[in-house]
Amino acid sequence: MKIVYADALLALNAAVDYLLLLAAGRLSGLALNRPRMGLGALLGGVYALLSARWPGFFSLLSVKALAGALLVWVAFAPQPRLWRGVLSFYLCGAALGGCVYALTGLRNAGAAPGSVFPVSLPTLALAFALGYALLSLVLRRRARQAQRRVLRAELSLGDRRAVFSVLEDTGNELRDPVSGRPVLVAECAALGPLLDRPETLALDPAQALEPLRRQGLRARLLPCRSVTGGALLLCFLPDAAVLEGRPVPLAVAVSREALCADGEYQGIVGGPERTEGWQ
Repeated sequence: MKIVYADALLALNAAVDYLLLLAAGRLSGLALNRPRMGLGALLGGVYALLSARWPGFFSLLSVKALAGALLVWVAFAPQPRLWRGVLSFYLCGAALGGCVYALTGLRNAGAAPGSVFPVSLPTLALAFALGYALLSLVLRRRARQAQRRVLRAELSLGDRRAVFSVLEDTGNELRDPVSGRPVLVAECAALGPLLDRPETLALDPAQALEPLRRQGLRARLLPCRSVTGGALLLCFLPDAAVLEGRPVPLAVAVSREALCADGEYQGIVGGPERTEGWQ
């Protein structure tokens, strides 16, 4: 008869649950609170003891699911989008279990079907590393895509209006040095409806400056720097700018090149921390 020591069972399961909470927090983008994660892991160890003592009730799938959600809530609440942490915790647990099963099967390939083997700590550590690496490849890419926001922008100049899509990009740190406003960079075609002669926007910035001023624009040249070097952009102040239905004080810079190959967006604007009044 195999003897299971309560302290060893508690410590092992608490350690595994802590690693699962750590992986779930990193993969779902939740802020990590180490003491609360430790408390959640300890509760996971207690749940393992209860499962060993009363396996009938505590081995039910619904009870396991509720226990996992409780661990995540203890570790990460009251953060928004906590469901992502719960889902990541379940996925990490499933990945760990699958890797343990696969590695144990490889080590005992010649054993009879249905045999049960103890899991060593090195096997458990390797399984966790493999599971975390596999989930990172999948979930982090999806997380980056989910965090990417395309907004609806509306610019007004007199009685003219231009409506187009812009990408929220925290790397856009441009500000108009005169007005202090954050700068939205937009393609010529998107800004065309604001002008009587939209073809002026396609000219060299220095050549387009005076024609645009004659059309009523408060235009100037804006120096900027990117990874490819420095440049001058044509910049002007619209009468009004609205992002997702909220007024935002913006300056607008003109890009003579397409900003998105597939046309998903026609402009780029800084993140919420760059746009005053945009919460």
